[in-house]
Amino acid sequence: MKELMSIMLQRSLKLRAANKSDESKADAGGQSMEKKTGLCKGLQKNIRKILHVKLERMSVDGECSREISIDYIEEQILQKCLGKASRDLIILEHGFLNNGEECAEKRQALESLYEKLHTEVFEVVKESVHEDNVNLLSETVQAIVAQEAEDEECSLKGNSTCSNPARPRNWKQKWLECVELSVRDQMQNIPGTSPGGSKPSLSESFISLGKTIKTDLLHVVKNLKPHYPERFDVCNTYAIYYHGLLKSHTSVIAGKDLDGKDSHFVLCWVHDIYPNSVLRDPVLVEHIEETNLENLLPLETIQALERDYMSYEVESIKEWMARSLNMEVQRWKEGTEPLTLGGCYHSELHIDILQSFNGGIQRAAEINLKMSQDLVPLLANVLVDFLNSYKTSFRDYKEKSDNVRSVNLMNINCCQNFRDFVESDALLPPPSKEAINKILSDFQKAGFDTVLQDLFQELKVQFKKITQENGLNSHQTMLEILRIAEEHVSPLRLLTPSCYKKAIEEIHVRLVREYVTRFLKKKISLKNLQKLQSLSVQIDNHAKLISDFFSLHESQAAWLNPLIPRLAEIIKLQDVGAIQLEIAALTDGYPDIGKKHIEAILHIKGNLSRSEIKSVTGLIKILERRDNPNPPFFSLIKTS
Repeated sequence: MKELMSIMLQRSLKLRAANKSDESKADAGGQSMEKKTGLCKGLQKNIRKILHVKLERMSVDGECSREISIDYIEEQILQKCLGKASRDLIILEHGFLNNGEECAEKRQALESLYEKLHTEVFEVVKESVHEDNVNLLSETVQAIVAQEAEDEECSLKGNSTCSNPARPRNWKQKWLECVELSVRDQMQNIPGTSPGGSKPSLSESFISLGKTIKTDLLHVVKNLKPHYPERFDVCNTYAIYYHGLLKSHTSVIAGKDLDGKDSHFVLCWVHDIYPNSVLRDPVLVEHIEETNLENLLPLETIQALERDYMSYEVESIKEWMARSLNMEVQRWKEGTEPLTLGGCYHSELHIDILQSFNGGIQRAAEINLKMSQDLVPLLANVLVDFLNSYKTSFRDYKEKSDNVRSVNLMNINCCQNFRDFVESDALLPPPSKEAINKILSDFQKAGFDTVLQDLFQELKVQFKKITQENGLNSHQTMLEILRIAEEHVSPLRLLTPSCYKKAIEEIHVRLVREYVTRFLKKKISLKNLQKLQSLSVQIDNHAKLISDFFSLHESQAAWLNPLIPRLAEIIKLQDVGAIQLEIAALTDGYPDIGKKHIEAILHIKGNLSRSEIKSVTGLIKILERRDNPNPPFFSLIKTS
């Protein structure tokens, strides 16, 4: 190289020297001198061309091992040295541009090389979405970067300086188009049928799409991103194209006539599965800007899907509850003994109903929290309607059946299970809770009334004996009452513990109320002090028997225990002031007691004068009635 340059320079200097020595002979040797000067200029131009090509070659490769030629670059392309081929093509392109005659002859060959390189480069780009060839991809990116840099340089020089008609070649834009095409091909390659050969369900097709997108984007992050310059934003570029195709697919599906299940899945896909399981994958979330991605569906479409889904959910749950109730009623009619669980009658009805209710809420929550919150009041109304139907169905059953005791006990237990659910569920709106509790309270009360009616019909006869013979010598009668009560209590063990306690409490209240009622009928009036004392002792003994019986059965109505002993004490006392104090204490414990009730109690004390009775009953007007947590008692007793 240096020798060639030296020879050419020497020849140029000799020509210049000859030119100076012959200046005086311009007329004789003018033409000869012009030829020599032209030759010198041509040699200088060729030297600059050679230097330009060789120096660029050295600057790119760091060595000057071979002359850059079309054959050499073609060999590089065949050997997959795509980055070098791209850079050498640019150098060769510069050389051709500087020699118009040569460019005209070899431009076609140059463009042919560019086409070959283009094919190789973008085939690698296309295949890179599912292949992992580190070296080849690195060469490919270098090739694109070199061409893009040359485009930018020409753009900066402007048309007046850069006279290359082939620029810009726009390989960056072609890279974007190739990425989009490769993504489209990748999405189309997802199998259109399930392994069994049948058409996949909507959910299966979306899950396949999601897996493909996630797998491919993870591949982009791990295997492609390291080879691209940061300005290519390769992860977001691929994500945008995948997202765009998914958006189109989702829009097409959402535009179809979807059933409730498919509407539910599309909503789950849009709100939860795709953003949380794909885009927000721990690896991807650091490389993809989710805010750059458009919504998969417009708001109007999403709202329409939500309305369709909620309507479907409400109707399907309503239908399921009705079917469950029909099956339950059929079991009642079959007359078989109810199942027992833990020694108690058991029904699966509440399990079926509450699973259906909670299942609807959970399915809505799979979409998002707001959907579940919006669905709760709708399903609460469905539950209210069901419980009304349940209560009506059992009432109709009782009217047409003779032996309902076991079914009655089972349904009391079932009602309690519903009540426990309502009490523990924080999502139910207060109005719905109130409505449900009212239905269940009425249902259970009717159930207890049915179960206990036989008991109190038997006891009525015995209670009448209590007041016979002025209530004296009634100890045996009370023992018989408690024996009968025990016979009726034993079967109640098939109630759940909480229902059993309610039944015992109901028996306790009803028995004490019936007992007190008998003494308020004004059928007993004793003037004899000794008889009054005997009656007081008898009543006090009855109180102890009743208290012991219900304590044994763990009655929760302990608030009744002081009542009968106070009646006994009032009957025993003779001092009006002491009677007034006892009446005040009775009023404090049972604030619903009225004047007629007190008059009926004092009627037993036949030795009191009208004025004394009046002074005692007058307390009712001046006594302060405080709030009392106990249920009403005297207000349920009518005096004759």
